[in-house]
Amino acid sequence: MLTLQYLALFEPGTTIEVRHLARVIRGVETGSPPRNVGTADYESAYNGLIQTHLPKIDQRGLIQYDERRKTVTVEESIERYIVLTTLVQFVLSTGRVV
Repeated sequence: MLTLQYLALFEPGTTIEVRHLARVIRGVETGSPPRNVGTADYESAYNGLIQTHLPKIDQRGLIQYDERRKTVTVEESIERYIVLTTLVQFVLSTGRVV
């Protein structure tokens, strides 16, 4: 979910390099600035993104993942997905319907 939330901050059509995404995500997870993320942490995040997370997100139509260039392009549908999942989480956690 963190990856989707970060990508939703960008305008649709924006292209982001996976290496940047990996550093930011791992930085948030570890509480460190992206530039201070160690090699092992970076490689773990990078590999997880390219092997699992990004292909799955791409299959759902929320991004375009270019495996050859190792880039992600944000699709319009990501905003709707984030809003919907946020509402679902709210309802599930509070039992209240908005």
